[in-house]
Amino acid sequence: MNEVKRFEDKDVAAAIQKACSYFNSDEDDLVVEVLDSGSTGIFGLGGRNTVIQAGLKDTDSGLESRIKDIVGKMLEMITDNPELQVTVNGSRADVIINDPENSGLIIGKDGQNIAAFEYLINRVLAREWPEKVYVQLDAGDYRSRQDEFQKQNAHFLAEKVKETGKTQSTKPLSSYHRRLVHVELQNDDQVLTRSTGEGKMKRVLISPKKKRPEDDPD
Repeated sequence: MNEVKRFEDKDVAAAIQKACSYFNSDEDDLVVEVLDSGSTGIFGLGGRNTVIQAGLKDTDSGLESRIKDIVGKMLEMITDNPELQVTVNGSRADVIINDPENSGLIIGKDGQNIAAFEYLINRVLAREWPEKVYVQLDAGDYRSRQDEFQKQNAHFLAEKVKETGKTQSTKPLSSYHRRLVHVELQNDDQVLTRSTGEGKMKRVLISPKKKRPEDDPD
């Protein structure tokens, strides 16, 4: 929960200005509640200050609303009023598009459409949102199926490494799927993984782990 703090001054405007200075934010970024409107007293005597309670607005809900708006507009050419489930966790936002009838069109061949939508929404947010945020889209369980495929392929290549003693390579992968491969094989004591390449051509190399002399049997 965001911090909430009391401020007081001669009037509401002055108290709000104190809150803006404290939170280093504009008035539009604050939620303000007037607790006591104050009084000037009689002939300037017995007056009391205005008291307000202020805190920063919940930016996650604002971000969630903006993401829904952008994704909804991007999907207008494919579907009307798709059900969108947005989960914001720090600098990452996951968006599930619930539209079984049109999920194939949204995903596209080899995920080309959903990747294009994802690229566009991240470009839009990079221009207008003050904090860095990465949005990942999913539809028709495409991401979970892709994750499972990458995990199975990682184990397949690891077995090939053990059988041949030769380094194997994945296809070019996103940073997310490269991490998935590293994590999936990190407990396999017979192979090592490392990323190689530049930009979109980055992939994961899976190599046999060299035995140390002390590992050899007597």
